[in-house]
Amino acid sequence: MHSDPARNPDGAPLEADHSKARAIHGHKNNPADRLLHHRCNRQRGAGTRDHQRPALAGHTDTPAGDLGHLAMPWP
Repeated sequence: MHSDPARNPDGAPLEADHSKARAIHGHKNNPADRLLHHRCNRQRGAGTRDHQRPALAGHTDTPAGDLGHLAMPWP
């Protein structure tokens, strides 16, 4: 993941994403808590198929939305 869009695989800037999709959980008290590539964020949509995403397969240590799962702290 790069701040320079040209270095990202989709050639687009990174986007803020909500672990708890706004379409389901609303906007109030639901801040963006991670960055995703533009393409990945658009494909994720409302997150209704997150359980099928290869990057999350076998990921059981913390539930989505728990900030303890982040590799680095969110400012």
